[in-house]
Amino acid sequence: MRANTFTAGLSETLPMWARAVAPFAEWVTRCLWSSSAKLVREPAPPTRLTQRTKREVKGAPPLPQPIKAPPRENLCPECGKTIRPESTKCAACAVDDATKKMLEVARIGRETANSSEARKKHAITARKNALAQHSWNPSDQPTWLTQELFEQKIQPLLTNVSMSGIRSSIGVSKWYASKIRQGYRPHPRHWQALARLVGIGARF
Repeated sequence: MRANTFTAGLSETLPMWARAVAPFAEWVTRCLWSSSAKLVREPAPPTRLTQRTKREVKGAPPLPQPIKAPPRENLCPECGKTIRPESTKCAACAVDDATKKMLEVARIGRETANSSEARKKHAITARKNALAQHSWNPSDQPTWLTQELFEQKIQPLLTNVSMSGIRSSIGVSKWYASKIRQGYRPHPRHWQALARLVGIGARF
């Protein structure tokens, strides 16, 4: 009987406790809202419990300034080490992931390169290059365009030419254009076009 009386009496005080706790609940809500970079760009949370916003407009004293929560420590999900805010994993764990990804990419690359479609393309390209080499006549090469001139004058300038420029000039693949930029000497039939590409002509 006494327990029921106490419970009934306590329940009658609930409105009083609600009025007492409401300002603190709203203050905590504002603290949490101000600590979030995403939420702080949104309108401030409403104060439905105390109607504080409406009362402040009418001149009531404002709530205390919210305390900015300390930044949350960013931890590596794999090993738990502290990492920079913009990072998703620590360097060691990221290396492991990158290694696994590289192995997977290499596997896919091998499978793609060895596919029937890739082999067919390679065969067509090889046949095209072979025909071009056999049909090229060395006597058509200008007398000034020697191997020595190409290696000493033209080839060093090609390192500053983009791969797309080399490709469009002589019609080769990215891989072959990259080799030329790195110092590989291409077939003599390409020398004259590459000389024009770097601005070298018969004056040499």
